Amino acid sequence: MLLVVLLYATTFSILISALRVQYGFPLDDSYIHQTVARNFALHHTLGFVIGQRSSGATSLLWEILQASDYKLFGGVAHPVPYNLALSFLFFSIIGSVLYLIARQDGMSWRLAGILAVAPALTGNFMWLGLIGMEHLLFVALSLLAIECWFQDPPSRSGTAIWTGIFTGLAALTRPEAIVLAPLLLLSSYFYKTGRRRKDMLIAGSIWAFMVLIELAANIWTSGSLMPATLKGRSWLYFHTTGGPHSLHSIARYCGAWVQRLPRQFSTHFTEQLATLHQIKSVFAFIGIVLLLLCLTGAYFLLRHRPLPARFSFLLLWAAIHFLTYMFTFPASGHGGRYQPLTLLLFFPLLFVGVYGIFRHGIRLPRQWSIGLVAIIMLVSGIASLRTWYRVTVDGIGHINQVHGEIAAWMNANLPPDARVAAFDIGRISYDWHGQIIDLGGLVDPSYYHFLAEGKVPTYLRLQHAQYVILPDSGIEDMGFAKVHGMQKLLSKCSEHEPWLLGFRYTIHATRCQELYRIP
Repeated sequence: MLLVVLLYATTFSILISALRVQYGFPLDDSYIHQTVARNFALHHTLGFVIGQRSSGATSLLWEILQASDYKLFGGVAHPVPYNLALSFLFFSIIGSVLYLIARQDGMSWRLAGILAVAPALTGNFMWLGLIGMEHLLFVALSLLAIECWFQDPPSRSGTAIWTGIFTGLAALTRPEAIVLAPLLLLSSYFYKTGRRRKDMLIAGSIWAFMVLIELAANIWTSGSLMPATLKGRSWLYFHTTGGPHSLHSIARYCGAWVQRLPRQFSTHFTEQLATLHQIKSVFAFIGIVLLLLCLTGAYFLLRHRPLPARFSFLLLWAAIHFLTYMFTFPASGHGGRYQPLTLLLFFPLLFVGVYGIFRHGIRLPRQWSIGLVAIIMLVSGIASLRTWYRVTVDGIGHINQVHGEIAAWMNANLPPDARVAAFDIGRISYDWHGQIIDLGGLVDPSYYHFLAEGKVPTYLRLQHAQYVILPDSGIEDMGFAKVHGMQKLLSKCSEHEPWLLGFRYTIHATRCQELYRIP
């Protein structure tokens, strides 16, 4: 386990070295958390705007962790080092618990090593440690909950308490994690864990208490049980594809994940497959082959005897998590962050699939199979980390050169009390000395109807906005094409090639941002 943790620290340090080239977070959304946390810590308001309760972030627990940085250090230190320290902690938990549950499932140390080490070689998964968001915490809490619930005697009541705590904290971290505790409780009937009703009552009560805290916080900040960010994101992702429940949106979601698999190994896959002719390309073929290898790995894991209860439940939890998004909000998120369990399991299932083919398909000796898989893992890890090193550099560079420079210009040329609205609100709100009116539907629940009906200019008049910052497509999409007298004050764009790489791999932000004075 110590060697596993050391490997995670080593590969994560490789990606961290990208910060010597470009410093910051690679997503604009990362800075939204910082704005909310800073307001919470320094102004005692849980919201995006100082003195006003509102949504803006989907993770109550993560805001508390981020606010601790500002409370302890007064906001003097940049949030990047603080989040890197958290990521080292989460990676240590993830790697060691993966190895532990594999060994508890009766797997050999070789197979357990493959399963535990493989995520450390996945550039996209390790990249989650650089974005300053809650997804690694969600993964770590999920693994800890599984490990506790499937523990053998004697301390069952103690592990039931910890299961309730971890599942409750997971629900406070991500809203979709609310279903983890019921799944674990139901698993007792299928896996014959021997859990008593008393254990279920203990774990369920602690989980239910924390879920009530989450729901109460949502009602307090945005007036609804679910975070206000959901409607805004739904419009952003699905207003051109028939809504989140259309077959087009679901098919595009599945296709996006097939395209994401080859992007783990090379920076050359910047095309976007959309037509049947393109689906016949080498890009799509590689993605389908990798998917089949992952499914093969899942098959070999599930046919292991005795049945690996912990790992099979982890596969079930990842599948349910994936399907939940597919049928309710079919988007992988920036850099695949909405389904971190999928990123966690990609390399482990891939390499177990390769090992199974060598061992049981071609019937190579065990030592040969392990040796070949080790070589493939090393080569794949080098390619993946190299790929996501470059994606990280270009992603941070785009946010710095566009959003960061616009905020710097505003600080130099606009009064702090200027009424400014923006669609991408993260980095600009974090750097600028004033307040930002959100046009992405993440903060104000009443704004969604203006967004959906293309009446954003009307909303700005009601908010007495004087300036607006729009992405390069915002003039048409948000109803500003018919507004006369808008004066463009500033336009910032990244170079096309580095921007395209970051956008295809992480969807960080549009290429250009434009600042207008509103008549």
